[in-house]
Amino acid sequence: MTKGEDWSYAKSSARPDRPLSNAQLAVLAARSDRAGFLHLGLQYGQILAGALLIAGTGMFGRMLGMCLMGFGLVTMGHCAQHECIHNTAFRTRRINNIVSWLASLPRLTNPIWERMLHKDHHTYTNDPARDPEIMAGSPANALPGDIYSYVTKILRIGGGKYGLGVWSARVAILTTCAAGRIVGYSGFDLVPEKKATFVKADLQRSCRLQLGFYAAIILLVAYTNSWAAAAKYWLLPMLVGEPLHAFFHIADHLNCEHDYKNGRANTRTTPAPSFVRFNMWNMNYHAEHHLYPSIPFHQLPAAHDALHGHFAHQSSSAVSMHRDLVAKWIPHFQERLKFGKEKVETEWVPCAE
Repeated sequence: MTKGEDWSYAKSSARPDRPLSNAQLAVLAARSDRAGFLHLGLQYGQILAGALLIAGTGMFGRMLGMCLMGFGLVTMGHCAQHECIHNTAFRTRRINNIVSWLASLPRLTNPIWERMLHKDHHTYTNDPARDPEIMAGSPANALPGDIYSYVTKILRIGGGKYGLGVWSARVAILTTCAAGRIVGYSGFDLVPEKKATFVKADLQRSCRLQLGFYAAIILLVAYTNSWAAAAKYWLLPMLVGEPLHAFFHIADHLNCEHDYKNGRANTRTTPAPSFVRFNMWNMNYHAEHHLYPSIPFHQLPAAHDALHGHFAHQSSSAVSMHRDLVAKWIPHFQERLKFGKEKVETEWVPCAE
């Protein structure tokens, strides 16, 4: 990124796609430690309730507990972390840093690493040549270009540039960064030294601390022979929660324009039930967030109302978005069978309307 290219945080006067006045933005951008702690506490309460249901009897109660606990852990690890790396979950920067690290632990991600790459995602949103979430081909972040990557993205298995699922990619990222080699979303491709230099020491130290924490947990589980409990209260809920989260998260930029300077058209807002909005820290209002990344999570519903009618892409629901997406792919697969995969894949643009 060169000087002057940071499009996402340019002054509103320099962004013709931003319709809110400075006065409106000043109100909406107000941050709050209280709102952050209240939301965090309620989400931890949901996770605890899920754990209690898992510990109880009855298959239905246990499955419900898996969903509550898993969805809570996964969305906290992604959405709460995401708000914290923007420093909008809490007013106090230090609290954002602490919470982002703690929230990331169950999901095996690192907030310093995420912040390093996330800035370019906002600056070059949906640009296939410069948005790191697309370039990596990661099953967790890249736009799915066919039904295989679509399914693996939701289920969080396989796919991606090197065939890694998100779990193996996350382990690769943590261990590689801990060793001092800073990699991107794929888990293998090195981040340019110019970008990595600014965070290398902090990231390496943070990843080593994180791996040390996991090693201590593994030793404790082994010493107490608590493998069944680890599977019951972490592994299985996470495996349930990841696809539930991906079902909503996958919609953020799919079938949207590749113009990174048009925040009204390169990102989608997807209405969701209140339970989903709560767990995702209102990140289903993704177009509003990308247009104004300084607006904290608790103000995004108000921003959604203020920006009504300004966005090119807003599905009526996540189910509707998935239905439309699969419908667009049917002719594509028919063409692949008729003309050959290589020819069709090189000509097809998955985001084209």
